[in-house]
Amino acid sequence: MNEKQNQLETMAAICRGLGADVEYRPEYGHFTAMIWEGQTSLREEEQALYIQKQIQQETAQYPNLVCYCFDPFSTLVYMV
Repeated sequence: MNEKQNQLETMAAICRGLGADVEYRPEYGHFTAMIWEGQTSLREEEQALYIQKQIQQETAQYPNLVCYCFDPFSTLVYMV
């Protein structure tokens, strides 16, 4: 496994730890992190945005990864 894949797997584990539902697709070099409505205890969108911001901050620490946010509930992290 190369460094990029290690970074991607580490980020997927971090996202799972934050409570996101992760669909990891190593063959395509990305994963999606989803926060499902009705899953959070605080107001749903605020909680999803909080988790998304944490994902963005963590991803920024890895030079081979990019984070793209579709909406407050879905985030794509991919290798470059």
